[in-house]
Amino acid sequence: MTTTMTTLTHRPASPTDDLSEVRAIVATARDESRLAWERFRLIYSLVQRRLATDSADGVDRDRLLVDTIGVVAAEVAVVLTVCRETGMRKVGLAIDANERLIQTARLLRDGVISERIFAAIAFQCAAVDDEDLIAAIDAEIAQELREFGAVSQGVAEDAARRFIAEYDPDGLREKRKANTPGVSIANDVDQSTLTIATSPEDVALMDKANRARAGQVCQHDSRAFGKRRADAFVAAQLGTPFGCDCGRPDCPADASAQEVDAQFAQIVVHVVADASTLNGSSDKAAYLDGFGVIDAHHAREIASRADALVRPLDLAGLADRTAQTADGHRPTAACDTAVRAVHGTCSTPGCNRAAWSCDLDHVTEYNHDSPAAGGATCPCNLNPKCRIHHLIKTFAEGWLDDQVVDANGVFWTETTTPSGYTVRAKARNHWLLPELGLIPCRHGEPVAPGVADSAAQPERSRTRLQAKHDYRMRLRSQRRYARECAAAAKADTAVLDSDGEPPF
Repeated sequence: MTTTMTTLTHRPASPTDDLSEVRAIVATARDESRLAWERFRLIYSLVQRRLATDSADGVDRDRLLVDTIGVVAAEVAVVLTVCRETGMRKVGLAIDANERLIQTARLLRDGVISERIFAAIAFQCAAVDDEDLIAAIDAEIAQELREFGAVSQGVAEDAARRFIAEYDPDGLREKRKANTPGVSIANDVDQSTLTIATSPEDVALMDKANRARAGQVCQHDSRAFGKRRADAFVAAQLGTPFGCDCGRPDCPADASAQEVDAQFAQIVVHVVADASTLNGSSDKAAYLDGFGVIDAHHAREIASRADALVRPLDLAGLADRTAQTADGHRPTAACDTAVRAVHGTCSTPGCNRAAWSCDLDHVTEYNHDSPAAGGATCPCNLNPKCRIHHLIKTFAEGWLDDQVVDANGVFWTETTTPSGYTVRAKARNHWLLPELGLIPCRHGEPVAPGVADSAAQPERSRTRLQAKHDYRMRLRSQRRYARECAAAAKADTAVLDSDGEPPF
């Protein structure tokens, strides 16, 4: 017998290989979008054919529980192997793509947006019932997103809300009033879920307060951040204390009630609106940090709250000073606000982390030793990045980003991945501060950007493998608990069903 041994040698992938694979990934995503559009076209064609051949026997078909659209939706659900409700959503989206949002659907056909993003836009536009209004809104959304570069779901939803707010403010206001705040509870095997529906600004305030309270622990606390948030919220509702669970007598996280209250008093939710919106002379939409676009009436409601502080944003002053005098690395308050407002979220394409929850990053690195030679502290060189994308940009090999301001004052970010693939995206809120990019810069080109110290890169408290192991252990524990509960319930049922004298 002859044994043949084959040795497999690993050939490192070249940047060219990486780039071709990334481009293939992009191509498949565009193909998926085109196929989704084609599926909507076929579903709509099927609906129209069935409606045309439906016998007119004097029965009001729209009142029938089993109507033509319902039957087609059920058939679509069967052939796609999804539930009937999902089949009905597919039919509804097919009708929207061919009757209400025709221009936006062409973005799906051309691979600019995904089926999920199209569904999100259709949901935002569901309350618009005027044919002329929906046609105008559809055209505006399609033109805006086609010019955006990278389109995430957050960008698409904001664009839809913005044009609905400006074209149909009364309808949007009625829809907002119809969304009655409330509380709902859902019970699972070993836990319950509490859902509170209220205004976006109150949710943003509660979220920031909850995060601040959950952060009042030391590094030895055993709970994940999500668990701490849940414990902090329960403690706040029940009026019980919340603290670190490390049990150490020297725990540095034992803040007094006065210190916690002082920290919560500094929690701010930012709303950026045009002066004409606040004084009622226009219905230009506004932007609520952490939520997105809100209509003008909503912005005026927030501004009229007793706890609201309205401050004018001096953009003209940025022509003379964008950085603080004592520390050239730090932007002025006006510069900081303007940069966060015009980008709205983390500037990395696809990331929806709220701008005021992000770091403010110097795109071209600031040179602390020679500020005039490094990246400027200026709106043209600043953008918000969430902490993880900031770290990736700073420490990941081959990850590059750039920012340019075109002749029309539009901010564009360009993110290049280690494979060499570049994604270009427009600042999502250019419409809110169109004059910011037209303010002249007073600095020169960088000649010696700062250099990041790789030794300063933060480390994980646990490796990925350890985190995955801990997750699997928690999951197994939950499943064991569920099995034990089911076995106990079955045993109780068996006792109740058995013959014998009743226990009385």
